[in-house]
Amino acid sequence: MTEETSFDPSRHGAMPRDLLLVRHGRSEGNVATDAAKGGDSSLVEDPGFRERSTMHYRLVAEGRSQATAAGSWIRRWLESEGVGQFDRLYCSPYVRTMETAGLLDLPGAAWRRESLLRERDFGVWEGLGRATIREQFPHAARYKERNRYLYRPTGGESLGDVELRVREVLASLAREMAGQRVLCVTHEDVIWAFRYRLEKMRISEYLAEHAEGAEIPNGSVVHFTRVSADGHVADRFQRVRTVVPGRDEDPAWRQIVRPTDSNVDLLAEVDEHPPLWGDGV
Repeated sequence: MTEETSFDPSRHGAMPRDLLLVRHGRSEGNVATDAAKGGDSSLVEDPGFRERSTMHYRLVAEGRSQATAAGSWIRRWLESEGVGQFDRLYCSPYVRTMETAGLLDLPGAAWRRESLLRERDFGVWEGLGRATIREQFPHAARYKERNRYLYRPTGGESLGDVELRVREVLASLAREMAGQRVLCVTHEDVIWAFRYRLEKMRISEYLAEHAEGAEIPNGSVVHFTRVSADGHVADRFQRVRTVVPGRDEDPAWRQIVRPTDSNVDLLAEVDEHPPLWGDGV
């Protein structure tokens, strides 16, 4: 039995000891949109797919296997921690996240459906392949490429909008789950939003990671902990790792370094964008 380590009261809000974020397994929506990215739009144009709400996509066989593998890894982690179950479990109310949550097969499960963890809303772009978006919304598609983080499709959400939802979730956890263990089953963009809030990421860092093809794989576990490498439990999250069960089950922890800028740092980045009309305007 692992001895519990005392934790310091947090001036940032008494956050959970451990926060595990699980991306749902591969879904019907993932299969269709991935095919469209590769040039095959037959699935996204299928009438059955077009008529199904994004809320109701099921997991495909690969996604069910991913959820089962994630559950096995999480149960082993609980055992290594010497605890029988999580203090609280949340899932998005979408079918693919509920199916993933059930297949995790966690002990003592008492899931709370939390609408703030729902998928990002893509508005009029929902369910469309990239080629169709470029064809039907050429100006908006070009604008999105210039402003990937801030762009909001008509009727939808920007990633900044999703961040505001995540902020509400974190505020609730700070009020109710001090020093405890919490797991959320949710969606890729929502997990990115958790990263922004908890790691104080910059927009430029997000854009750079995505330019290099960064993703949060289906069925993976993003694990934040307040426990430092020496076993001390600090007042806020200290480390993070992304576990991909079956592929990378013991990844290295990454220390969370929340950046600050000097005046010189700010002005150096400003100078990366020369004035449009020189200094005479």
